[in-house]
Amino acid sequence: MREAEKKALLAKKALLAKKALMARKTNAKKVVKRKRRIKQTFSRFVVLATSTGNVNKDTTGWTASLTSGAVTTTTDFDDFGVAQFPTISTLTTVSYVLRIRDEAGNLLTTKSVSANREFFVARF
Repeated sequence: MREAEKKALLAKKALLAKKALMARKTNAKKVVKRKRRIKQTFSRFVVLATSTGNVNKDTTGWTASLTSGAVTTTTDFDDFGVAQFPTISTLTTVSYVLRIRDEAGNLLTTKSVSANREFFVARF
C-alpha cells in the first residue's frame, strides 16, 4: 500500500469511529439534573406601607385593618412600615378591603386587596 492510501484508510476509520461514538451518545439516556425548587412563603399576611417612591413610611402608632364581609381584623404597624396579621394565613382565599389609619385615627388610605396574596404593598 502506498502512503496516500494508508492515510486515506486511517482517515476513513477515524471518521467511522467518530460516527459510531456520536450514535452511541445520541442513543444513551440523558442525565437530567433536577433543580431544587425552594418554596418560601409567608405564614401570615403582611402589609407594607410605602410612599409612591417606594420608600418605607415611618408608621409609628399607625394601624391597619382588613375587612372581608362582616369580619374585620386590626393590627399595628411597626416603626418600619410593616404590619403583620397573625390570624390571616397565606395565600389568602378571599379579597379584603385594607384601611390604614395614623396615630390620631385619621383614615389615610383605603385599598382593595385581591385573593391569592401573601403580602400587599400599599403605596400612598
